[in-house]
Amino acid sequence: MLGRRARISPFLLLGLCLAAGPAPAAVTPGASPTPLTEVPDGTLLSKDNWQIAQGYLPDEILELYKRGDYANPIRKIDGSKGMVYDPRLKELSQQNAGKFDVDEKGTVVDKTTGKRPPVIIGWPFPDIQASDPKAGIKAMWNYLYTLSWAGSFHTVSPLNWVERGSGVTRRIEIDVHFKYYDGQPPEFQEKIGENPLNILNRTMGVVKSPADVQGIVSLNWRFREGDKPDQSWTYVPALRRVRPINPANRADGFLGSDLSQDDGAYFDAKPEEFDFKLIGDGWVLGTYDDKGIENPSWPKALSELSPASPLVDHSDIGWRISYPAVPLIAAQEPEGAGKGLVAWAPLQIALVPRPVWIVEAVPKNPYYIYGKQVMYFDKDNFRGYWKSKYDWKGGVLMNYQVPESLIWKIDGPPGYMRLSNAGGVAIVNNFKADRATVSGLPVADTDNWIDIPDQIYETERIVRYGK
Repeated sequence: MLGRRARISPFLLLGLCLAAGPAPAAVTPGASPTPLTEVPDGTLLSKDNWQIAQGYLPDEILELYKRGDYANPIRKIDGSKGMVYDPRLKELSQQNAGKFDVDEKGTVVDKTTGKRPPVIIGWPFPDIQASDPKAGIKAMWNYLYTLSWAGSFHTVSPLNWVERGSGVTRRIEIDVHFKYYDGQPPEFQEKIGENPLNILNRTMGVVKSPADVQGIVSLNWRFREGDKPDQSWTYVPALRRVRPINPANRADGFLGSDLSQDDGAYFDAKPEEFDFKLIGDGWVLGTYDDKGIENPSWPKALSELSPASPLVDHSDIGWRISYPAVPLIAAQEPEGAGKGLVAWAPLQIALVPRPVWIVEAVPKNPYYIYGKQVMYFDKDNFRGYWKSKYDWKGGVLMNYQVPESLIWKIDGPPGYMRLSNAGGVAIVNNFKADRATVSGLPVADTDNWIDIPDQIYETERIVRYGK
């Protein structure tokens, strides 16, 4: 799920459909050692000037701009229109400096006890050094705790199949409840209470439409213990029974799409099941909500909220964000801004030069569907921008792009929130099949930092959700 814009449901995915054909040639990660300073703000990156982005994008993504499939503006963020990172998160994270380490399993542990702490607030590793051999896994844990900080949420996550010549050919909608038991802002963390099962997070997703898959329910529990695998179940109405699912299938595509449970909001696999390595650091063009940068209109305080505001205070429940209805991909505006672009080209994102850690993740399971994944974690906020997914021979199969939003001050807990003026879509480019899966189209309302009852995650309950 996509943070505070469109949340991508990170739950069980039941069948990977990769088209047959030869794997593309291997590509190299795109990251320049220097920021992109010479390009004027607002420059449209397209097939006419794609060369200026060489070294600032993964090669397979740069090819989309070179061919004319994509076209997006390059923008600079100067701090006057919002913030890239949450100041409160960064402040609390500094209290963790020197407290934690990563053990041989890849689990975060307290340096003094050697055990996983019951709760971690903020980034466990606020001061990563490139020379640290554990820098890769530490960047990954910081990313995962950035998600935890964003809080438990409920939304409807649309998933769209998009073809080059046909546009959107299929859509499913999943009602998702995602609960974090660790890493939320202190005032929300306190409401969670006891956690006797030692759970890190739980997800429950119900397919609402179309009719042929309506009622399929997926449930996933993830535990704090590094050597304890996820527990997953599914309910399929045609079978009328709850069945346990092998968590090793988390990389499979959901109902034939190219988005998997291990994708989630960017990377949602259990970290202990991978070997992480820092393979570089530099600058990339990350994707951000363009309307939020160009025309910010978010209220800075509750006193500025109006009935038309997309941000609604739910008092003790949390916050709800509603998004304006605007064209998000080229297929929605074929004769306007989307003319000449590939059907799934994002229309509402900007490319922003950002400093990143480049991390390679190799699965420990030799039967995992991807041989490696290359990710780009922002050094300031630990959000991810592009994810290149390779086969076991080194050829790129897919790329997962996730748009980000700026941080705004709000009058009320948690103090700061990621807010978007246009929502956003997450896109999985399947280069082998020349298609894409687009999540967050349309963008549904999202309830954030809510208190979700533990009872909805009980296995005996998912039968009634599927009826």
